[in-house]
Amino acid sequence: MDFDRQSTVAVTLASYEQGVEAYLDASNPTPHPPYEEFLHRVVSLLPAGSRMLELGSGPGDDALFFEHHGLLVRRTDGTRAFVERLRSNGHQADVLDVTTDEFGGPFDVVFANAVLLHLTVDQFDTVLAKAAQAVHPDGLLVFTVKEGDGTEWTTTKLDRPRYFTYWRETAMRAHLTTAGWTAVSMEHVNGRLEPWLYVICTPQPR
Repeated sequence: MDFDRQSTVAVTLASYEQGVEAYLDASNPTPHPPYEEFLHRVVSLLPAGSRMLELGSGPGDDALFFEHHGLLVRRTDGTRAFVERLRSNGHQADVLDVTTDEFGGPFDVVFANAVLLHLTVDQFDTVLAKAAQAVHPDGLLVFTVKEGDGTEWTTTKLDRPRYFTYWRETAMRAHLTTAGWTAVSMEHVNGRLEPWLYVICTPQPR
């Protein structure tokens, strides 16, 4: 598929807008055990009452988990259909494009599960910089991306085009350092279908 760099987010978001029900139908309702362990580890690093900005809340399961453990979550998603679904379930949620919109803050943690993998490398760097401005000096950035090489467009799962960038640990650490982050942990995780990187990082001293 031949899309220019500027269209990657727009095309991917449009695919989610049109494919929300297909996405929900294809999603496994049972958390993958390594991911569930990862969520518990994140909670262990944050005191009750910590403020979280969640990028890409999707169906909202992670937000419910974090709120159950005492965190205050601002739900956001670039897909209006997900935001409207969250609102219909009684949650406050905002439409937020991670590449163009401001994050606000300060927050104790910015969290993004399976969101930043849809960005080009340049867009990823932009989000890292914005997240650094959105957290307290002792805050956290927590995210997951797919492990691998290169980029691709794929129509799997939604039967609509979505863009992916794959990451290796060495490159990820270099980009984090350049953007002012220090990796606290970077786990290599075997997902249900493919490998992932689970990342927790803190801002470098300002």
